[in-house]
Amino acid sequence: MSFKSDIQIAVNALERFNKAVVEGEIKVINQEKPVDIIQSLKLDHFTAKGGLTGNALKEFLEQYFNYVTSLHHPKYLGHQCAPPYYSSALGTLINGFLNNVSSIYEMGPASASLEHYIINWMLEKVGWPIAPLEADLETYKSPHGAGILVNGGSIANLTALIIARTQIAPGVWKNGNPGNLGLLLPAQSHYSLAKAAGILGLGANSVHLLDVDSDGRLIPDKIVGRFKRIIDKGLLPMALVANACSTSVGIYDPLDEIAEFCTTNNLWFHVDGAHGASALISETHKGLLKGVEKADSLTWDAHKLLQTSSLCAALLVKNHVHLNDGFQIHHDASYIFHKKDQLGFDTIHNTIETTKSGLGEKLFFVMGALGESGMAQYVDKQYKITKEAYKYVSNCSEFECPVLPESNILCFRIAGQDELQIAIRNELISEGRFYITTVKFKERQYLRLVFMNQNTSLKTIKELISEIRRIGKFLRSAKS
Repeated sequence: MSFKSDIQIAVNALERFNKAVVEGEIKVINQEKPVDIIQSLKLDHFTAKGGLTGNALKEFLEQYFNYVTSLHHPKYLGHQCAPPYYSSALGTLINGFLNNVSSIYEMGPASASLEHYIINWMLEKVGWPIAPLEADLETYKSPHGAGILVNGGSIANLTALIIARTQIAPGVWKNGNPGNLGLLLPAQSHYSLAKAAGILGLGANSVHLLDVDSDGRLIPDKIVGRFKRIIDKGLLPMALVANACSTSVGIYDPLDEIAEFCTTNNLWFHVDGAHGASALISETHKGLLKGVEKADSLTWDAHKLLQTSSLCAALLVKNHVHLNDGFQIHHDASYIFHKKDQLGFDTIHNTIETTKSGLGEKLFFVMGALGESGMAQYVDKQYKITKEAYKYVSNCSEFECPVLPESNILCFRIAGQDELQIAIRNELISEGRFYITTVKFKERQYLRLVFMNQNTSLKTIKELISEIRRIGKFLRSAKS
């Protein structure tokens, strides 16, 4: 068999599967035990004998699709991963075949150029000056923004904190961490930030949680007191992080007011916009990020609301010098770092990842297919259906919503104990007809929907509420 014929087999299989998914003919999720899946797919057989091509490939894919989670299903309301636009899969395929590296220009000039273009596109949306196209960025004297695409928001957040630490403690790369560094986070911050503090060797005691209101939104007026108490203890705050938006309920922090405090106190201001920064492309919703241009750095995930295959995230900085100086290590890799004729630019010194696959293809193929207006329409549509669902659920007897959604995340609960919410979710997952999550918010358990799929409608939500009522009634009667 040939590459072309096997690709056609895969495309045909995906097309059939996607049609069944969109039309709701199959389950949104089908979980089986790993041992059963491994046996069903005959992994030992193919490992020993090969032959995964032609008809064997066709049969394998048909079996494989029985065990996948179908993000393109209208009843997928689970996690914050996009049902990617098909063009993103084309970009992934092309880079996967070419295997070009974007962090070393000569290893992937087209891929590196794509990434540079995308970073500049994002910088413009934030309101920061774009990076020049000169080969040697160090010779460009005017201040400008910069950024890098990385494999996920967690790496982007970690990179931002590495840069912030270098700014406040420039000797850290030689002497290690000072013992008094502190990190200020909203009480509703993403767990990747606390994880980053651990990776950086700061420890949990260095993390100081800032007060939030009843919606989980950071309260600017409360920052001053908390900051003063940290300083009085002899600690040195290295960064303050704000949400745009929060992962739990999708609420945006007041970035403008927070930025004013950070500027006054010379404190690195990082915005975790992994999920909600995509509102910047929408004329209707970009005001939710008012003040983001005053931040020092921003995390923005394309594999969430830019309809891009996982993973593709950006770490953006307002001042390119900070990104260039963030990693102060001596490079002994003479096979890479040496004098050479350079038509482009290497970014390997700006990232945790060294050999970094091209990620720009995943996003640019969506941008090129839909254009900015098409991408913005998707964001607007998902935010709109979320508010429509909120209005419907809020008016249903037995149900309550803790906050008015600002993004495409909706939380609610049916009357009953926390255990009931989790049991309902587990039953929905077991049946495979709906995929939703749960979240702990304000000390109570809520069911959580993330509207990622364009085919999810208000009719879908009405069906979900009916199912929740049915399951809730069954579980209560079984318990009694």
